[in-house]
Amino acid sequence: MFYYLDGTVAEILPYLAVIDCGGVGYACLTTNHTLSRLRKGERSKLYTYLNVGESVFDLYGFASSKELESFRMLLGVFGSDLQIISRF
Repeated sequence: MFYYLDGTVAEILPYLAVIDCGGVGYACLTTNHTLSRLRKGERSKLYTYLNVGESVFDLYGFASSKELESFRMLLGVFGSDLQIISRF
């Protein structure tokens, strides 16, 4: 499991940020709140949640550990429906 990624913001797309860490680009699904705090080309840290399942391997990234904790609490309410949760 990854706790956080610390690197340069390589791309910003709807609900997705790519963080370059040592030449490897990690695609992180994320919220509009986190995206609003990122700037392409600048160094950033994203706290992460890795969702691994039978046919899924998704990495979620959040601007703060508090936002990550809120995401984990929503998992307790909504279960595994991460598509709904990540839109909050």
